[in-house]
Amino acid sequence: MPLAKFETMLKRTMGLDIQSIGRPMLERALQERRGSCGVDDLDAYWLLLQMSEPEQLQLIESVIVPETWFFRNREAFIEMAQLQPQRPLSASQPLRILSLPCSTGEEPYSIAMALLDAGLPPPHFHIDAIDISPQSLDIARQAVYGKNSFRGNFLSFRDRYFALNEQGYALSETVRQQVRFMQSNLFAIDLLAGQAPYDVIFCRNLLIYFDRPTQHQAVTILTQRLAAEGLLFVGPAESALMMQHPLTPLKAPMAFAFRQGAPKQETVKPSAPPAAAIFVPQAPAASLQPLLRSSGVRSTQSRTGAAAETLATLPPQPPLATVQLLADQGKLGEAASLCEQLIQRHGTSAAAYYLLGVIHDAADRRPAAADCYRKALYLEPMHADAMTHLAALLQTQGDAAGARLLQQRARRSTENNPS
Repeated sequence: MPLAKFETMLKRTMGLDIQSIGRPMLERALQERRGSCGVDDLDAYWLLLQMSEPEQLQLIESVIVPETWFFRNREAFIEMAQLQPQRPLSASQPLRILSLPCSTGEEPYSIAMALLDAGLPPPHFHIDAIDISPQSLDIARQAVYGKNSFRGNFLSFRDRYFALNEQGYALSETVRQQVRFMQSNLFAIDLLAGQAPYDVIFCRNLLIYFDRPTQHQAVTILTQRLAAEGLLFVGPAESALMMQHPLTPLKAPMAFAFRQGAPKQETVKPSAPPAAAIFVPQAPAASLQPLLRSSGVRSTQSRTGAAAETLATLPPQPPLATVQLLADQGKLGEAASLCEQLIQRHGTSAAAYYLLGVIHDAADRRPAAADCYRKALYLEPMHADAMTHLAALLQTQGDAAGARLLQQRARRSTENNPS
């Protein structure tokens, strides 16, 4: 098969499972690069590819489609800022954080802003950010962003850390100096050679592009670079994979966070709360208040006076947080069953169908996941997260045009209907 050698090369260099993006996307990328290089056919382009590392990177640029924005999945940043290591932090022993892949820089810069808002002095933390794409890294180092990098209604961080100029929103030097960018990839032989382990690693929405053996290899590499008791953050569809490794899930809904080390055996297993229970989040640390305000997370630290009145006005909610916790812990069957029970008892809702779709996604039940995302969109046509996840599934099925339309709708939704 003419494409087989290109597929093998991409898997060897970046771990890419071609099924994750679909062969039509690879075919389009090859034709685009062949035309740009002025060669007659794919055989001639293959020979050029073997002799040119820059062209290999150009091909990789053509097949990867980064989708990122500041404080994407805010819960992960809140959890990261709250759960700092037990050891004292100082300029000589700073908190060490890795963001991989870092894309165009929104994630590592969000980490920096979250820690600054939590009151951590700049000398007390350092962030390494790695990506395979030189083009993405150039954008990250310039640190000037357009409006698509800012989504949702909680954008107070933009006023604190960015200045608007003719090119866009320029990030402050205070944040930029906390991040060191490097060009590499997860499977590079010399990746982070000689570097001390990291207290926190963000590796979100990368493993979904690998086949199962490569996924397990990737998790092993990550845990080898994670300090004892260190935290690993992954994407929603990747949490089930973590349970097959010596990692302990944190009880933090929608953060998809895991601590280094196998779960401890519990002598008494707590029973699940009843289906009619109402989830009330735990009070956050006081140092996190600026971040929580900018992220739109309610504090329940005080339940008297005005705070009690506010809580009293909140409508009862079905315990979707319980479903989230089960999913975070890798108990996908239980999570799906409970979510379906909630839909039967409390009626259909976009939030429930979206969450059920994420669970099916994590269990690699893609048709069921797509069905749930579509049901969520039927109930709430501008549900941006459902559109984003459905777009990713369409991409794997080779429907690049459909995926692109959904991504555009999702961007318009977050810009026009901030939440």
